[in-house]
Amino acid sequence: MMPPVRLLPVTPLAALAAAALLAPVAAPATAAAAKVTLAPGCYHSGQLGWLTGSGFKPSTHWTAKLRGTQQLGSGTSDGRGNIRARFTAPAFHGTTGERELTLSVTDGPHVASAVFAMTPLTASFSPSSGDPNTLRVRWRVLGLGANNAVYVHYVQPNGKLRGSVRIGHAQGACGHLKTKPLKVFPFPISYGRWTFQIDAHAGYRPTTVPRLLIQYQVSRPRATPKTGR
Repeated sequence: MMPPVRLLPVTPLAALAAAALLAPVAAPATAAAAKVTLAPGCYHSGQLGWLTGSGFKPSTHWTAKLRGTQQLGSGTSDGRGNIRARFTAPAFHGTTGERELTLSVTDGPHVASAVFAMTPLTASFSPSSGDPNTLRVRWRVLGLGANNAVYVHYVQPNGKLRGSVRIGHAQGACGHLKTKPLKVFPFPISYGRWTFQIDAHAGYRPTTVPRLLIQYQVSRPRATPKTGR
């Protein structure tokens, strides 16, 4: 079952006093078409956003559906026919790339739709093997959001932070990044299991959300056996 769309409490509208003016009778204005928007425009599973709309029938029940058939939630428009609700993205099982979905909202006589993207939250680098003292890799990151700087925080085998490095700037609605070749370790290393935490924050916190973790083992080089003559 998909998570519901949850409405925020609607603030009562203040009453407006208007003076009656004598004027020629004019033809009624054409009502604006209903429309809805989602912000942000890209999500991963369970991510929160905002659904806003206008042009609906005032104080009327509405429903939101995915692909026109799968109900996501419902609510009531305000006295001006506007919608503002908390949106919870559905589960997404894709492992690569981005996928566009359509959300439609209707109150009966009015229907409006918005297209949004969903993406997995992933990070990797290649090549993944080689001498860690000299190895240069290309980082690939997806799902950290549009226009965010992307950082790698290096946590040593003893659990302490060794340093943080900005590896680039995410592009597009979902925030994708592919770097030029960079040194996998930009500083002298120690042996053991390292943790690379990838996120969109310059300062390291082990509880940052969203974040991606990659374990990387740095082993001691094997000794070359001596050969006798």
